[in-house]
Amino acid sequence: METLEFYRSFNADKSIEELQYNISKAISKLENLELELDFYSDLLEKPIYKSQMLNLFERLSAFQKEVTTLEENRSQLLKDLKSHSILLKNKIKCQDLACDHFFIKAHDTMELRVVNYQNSLSDFKFKLLTYLKSVLKN
Repeated sequence: METLEFYRSFNADKSIEELQYNISKAISKLENLELELDFYSDLLEKPIYKSQMLNLFERLSAFQKEVTTLEENRSQLLKDLKSHSILLKNKIKCQDLACDHFFIKAHDTMELRVVNYQNSLSDFKFKLLTYLKSVLKN
């Protein structure tokens, strides 16, 4: 039986430098992902598919819409992560416990959004690649 994975935060014990490092890695991944999403979009428009496939145009259009949604979500998440990174720099100036709790909660929220985005991206890739394998010309 497979265990379900749920997001758990371990950020309360991390230093500001470690949180900033994790955010910078997430930002870098999201910036690089733009090229990958552009590639999927281009791939879906190429005439490389078997003819006479049932609902081919509709399926490719649906995947294209998913790419557009993923790109919009990526862009917004990237903006929010950059803003959060600036907030983390301000945490260094803050020394009380209530302030720590606020920043850790904000970081957990951002981290969960990144995890959810990565999960939706992985699901999309699995569906797309599985479908493309069946409809690409030999």
